[in-house]
Parts: sequence; C-alpha cells; structure tokens
Amino acid sequence: MTELSGNVLLVEDDQRYAERLKRNLELEGYQVTAALDGHEALTLLENRSFDLVLTDLKMPGMDGLDLLRAMKSGEGTGVDPEVPVLVLTSVKSINSAVEAMRLGAEDYVTKDCERDEILLRIRRAMEGRRMVTENRVLRERLQKQSEFGDVIAASAPMQAVLHEVEEVASTEATVLVTGETGVGKELISRAIHDNSPRKQYPFIEVNCGALPNDNMFQSELFGHEKGAFTGAETMRKGRFELAHRGTLFLDEIGDLSPDSQRKLLRALELREFERLGGTKRIRVDVRFVLATNRNLKEMADQGDFRKDLFYRINVYHIHIPPLRERRDDIAPQAGYYLSFFAEKYGRTAREFSPEALKALEQCDWPGNTRELRIICERLAIRVSGSRVELEHLALSGLGESEATTGRLVSLPSGGAGLDEIEREAIIQALERTDWVQKSAAEMLQISVDRMNARVKKFNITHPSWKVHH
Repeated sequence: MTELSGNVLLVEDDQRYAERLKRNLELEGYQVTAALDGHEALTLLENRSFDLVLTDLKMPGMDGLDLLRAMKSGEGTGVDPEVPVLVLTSVKSINSAVEAMRLGAEDYVTKDCERDEILLRIRRAMEGRRMVTENRVLRERLQKQSEFGDVIAASAPMQAVLHEVEEVASTEATVLVTGETGVGKELISRAIHDNSPRKQYPFIEVNCGALPNDNMFQSELFGHEKGAFTGAETMRKGRFELAHRGTLFLDEIGDLSPDSQRKLLRALELREFERLGGTKRIRVDVRFVLATNRNLKEMADQGDFRKDLFYRINVYHIHIPPLRERRDDIAPQAGYYLSFFAEKYGRTAREFSPEALKALEQCDWPGNTRELRIICERLAIRVSGSRVELEHLALSGLGESEATTGRLVSLPSGGAGLDEIEREAIIQALERTDWVQKSAAEMLQISVDRMNARVKKFNITHPSWKVHH
C-alpha cells in the first residue's frame, strides 16, 4: 500500500472504464468512491471528506468543468475548495484540460495513459496539496506562537532551542548565543527578552562588528560628554544607559579589541560605567545577552579573547544549529517569508510548488535563515504568478547551476564583466553577514583593507554603516 493512499472520488460516466480504474486504484491502497456525473459528485463532497477528486471532463448533466467551478467557488454546504482535482481527458480535449488547470485543477492526464502514469499523477497531486496544506497550517500555528515572535521552529533542534529560551528567560542570567552568521541569533535574543520580566522595557542592540575601532564602540556603548572628541558637540547617552531596566544585546562580541573587552568586562561586573570624556560613574540595571559566530573558547585559549570575560558571559549558552542541520525548518520559513514579502509589496506569489520546496530543502544555505529570507524577498518581488515554481528559483540566484551542478559562478547568457561579478560577490557576502565588512572579508578570504577598498571602488553603502556620534 502506498504511503500517500487516501480517499478518492472518481467521477466518470463510462462505467466500464470507471470500474477498471477503480480496481487499479484499490490495488494501490486507495479507497475509491464512484460518481456518474458532477451533481452526484457534489452531493458526495457535501457529506464526505475526500483527499482527491479524479474527474472526467465530458459527462451528461454537470460536466467536469462545471464541477470544478462549483468546487472552487465553495458552492454547496461543506464542499472543501482545497480538495485537489485531477482531470481525465482524451487526447482530443487537451484545450479543455488547459481550461481546467486555469480554473484550479492540479493536473490532467489522458485516458489512454499507462496505469503507472495515472498513479504517478495522482500521487503527485495528493502530495503537492498535502505539502501546501501542511505548510500553511504550520505557518499559522507558528505565527500564533507570539511568545517567540518571528522565530520559526518546526525542527527538533530548534524546538530544543526554544525550550532553552523558555528555561532561561525568566532568570537574570547572562546568556551567550552562538551560531553561524544568519542563523537567527538576534531573533532568539529578542525572544529571551520578550519572555522575561523585563519585556516592557527596552531591548537595545549593538553590532560590535559594525564599529571598526575602540572609540566608535565605546562611544556607542557608553555614550560621550560634550567635547569628548572632535565633533562631540552635545552629550549623548550610550546604548548601555538606554537599556536601563531592559536588555542589552551585544552582537558579534568576538570582534572586540582587547581594550573594549576590558571595559565591557568591568561594565558587566559592576553594572556601571563612565561616558567618554566624563568622570561621573553611572549605574544601570541591565540584563546582558551576547552573541557571536566565533568559537570564543578557542579564541580565549589562543589569547585572542579575554578568558575572564569569556567565563563571565558564558553563564548560559544557547547554540543555534545552521539551517542545513535542521532542514525541517526550511519549508515553513520559506513559506512564511514569501507570504510576508508578498503582502508587504502587494504581490501575488504566496506559496511554493512542491518541486520548488524540495529544491530549497536541498540547498546548504551558507547564509542560513538570513540568506533564505533574502531569496524569498526577491521571489516575492519578481514572480508574477500566485505560486513559485522550480524554474522561478533562477530569478533569485538559486538556478539549476547552483542547486545541482555545484558551479561557483553562473554567468548570464549575455556574459558579465569581472567587475560586475566581483561586485555581486561582495554584496552577497555582505548580505550573508548582516553587512559586517570584517565577516564578509573572512567569507571571501580577503583582508579587511581589501574589502574596504572594494566597497569604496564599487560605491557600496548600507544604513548600518552610518554611526551617529
């Protein structure tokens, strides 16, 4: 018996053909109910649940197209418009089959097809509807999990992460969140705050990797007094002070210099600091959540990160696995983000075909959830239909050459200049690393100076690089 066996409504006025097809389907484990025309089929649909409708097009009374229209419009009490419909047609009636597809049929198959072909089309139609339905239900369920905000966790590893969030959120413990770039460290950190007693107070974040020197980091974190440095025309509160009674989230702390590490350690231990250029000690009540994509223990053992700071922040450790290790999250995340961006931009693409979803699930996603989100945003903008098909993935940069051939670069048919290719590579690396130039340089295996030179050469900018002092 096939795994996808289910209840099939067969609508066919040719009783000899219907009996033969019914017998073949039952041998495959399907439960088959037969109807002679559309009216009888509608009556059955109003009173029973079916996993698939397999209908002839040409029948007396109500034909297959009229039945399809009635089903998709929801006519009649209890008719489920989401039941997939597979159309049976003759070779001479292909135009009618195309019209049926336009009206919402999943697929069509000619009556003279081999038994195995018909069974394949039935399995494909049922599996496609099952995947779409399951993902829609999952998205709705996940969206209702407001206690975890935008965290989408269908896989067992991410369910374990959410359990850890729930466990530590109510405490005052300092939390270290680790994981590759783009896995969602900020979302998990926000979830900790949103489930804590501090949730009504600010959640303030600082991206340490986006602040290239000590003065910029310390000014951003601790603030400065008027005249502390050239351009400091007024006193400015730092993020530490702004987070009073709330949560301070420090992202990419592995990028901090030794001097900034020392000052951060003191702030963590005493919950007090001085603004740059000032002498007054300011005390704050702050909960710390810190994140990094680096191995801080290894860095501490090698002398690249203070051991005392590592021990101070590693009170409660949450590690987020990369997306390739929790592939059960890919489909619901993709569906959620596609629908989100379609609504945001007023577009129609709201779901993926089963083939497109499978292709997404087979990708390794080096940029993790952030990369998937970007891809879905591109697709929502560029796909004009209501569903993203396999061939549309090329529009997002996930075409056959990337997904199956393993080629590093896929040239467009018209070719491209080396500068265009280099600029695209730099932008992709920056997108995957949340626009942190140092991390993008590491991904491209070049120096930070070379990355800075290329950013200037190609006039690449991003709002996160504009730090106000």
